[in-house]
Amino acid sequence: MAESVDGYEKNYEILRPRLAQADFGDHALALGFRPAEGGVRVDFLGREYHLSPQGVQAVDGRPSLANHRSLLIHYLLSPGQGGPGEKFLTLWQFPGFMRGRRDPGADLLNRPALVAFADDYEGFRQAAMALKGEELPPTEDGWREWLFRVLPKVSAKLGYLPADEEFPAEVRTYFDDLAPNYLEFECLAFLCGSISQALVEAKKAGPTA
Repeated sequence: MAESVDGYEKNYEILRPRLAQADFGDHALALGFRPAEGGVRVDFLGREYHLSPQGVQAVDGRPSLANHRSLLIHYLLSPGQGGPGEKFLTLWQFPGFMRGRRDPGADLLNRPALVAFADDYEGFRQAAMALKGEELPPTEDGWREWLFRVLPKVSAKLGYLPADEEFPAEVRTYFDDLAPNYLEFECLAFLCGSISQALVEAKKAGPTA
């Protein structure tokens, strides 16, 4: 996927014709899509999307991000099976993923959420609830963790480590170990950033009831 906003839209337009050959029947149902008139539907990052041979659009009619639409096409076209897995890994822990120079703990893909919630775990909690996250018991080393069913066969876990006297807060994203069966690593990297940004948008929208 391209990195610019225009690139996202161009990438979607390149992918969109492939929907004409997609299996909207048994394969889509096996991936967890719901049947809908003219195609299928799925929930993704707090919104419902309709996929058809003509394209992808948000059911609420509001504009949607092109990279979100592209991710949903990649997922529909995936031959993956068996997910979601039960073990969770950071992107850098998956076999074959190319590490950058940064320590995985300083993950730039999570920076939007880290900036928005650096001193505000309650805000993080409210945003996670808005995205239908499931709060997990804290870990022994102090991480507050949330489970997200990002797609029917792909789960993500977000960890929030509050700041202390020595270190700033951290936010880290993990995917279930079978996620690469459904989305290639580049897509998972975009998904990681999309989850982080969705939390920020949920904060802007205000607390849940």
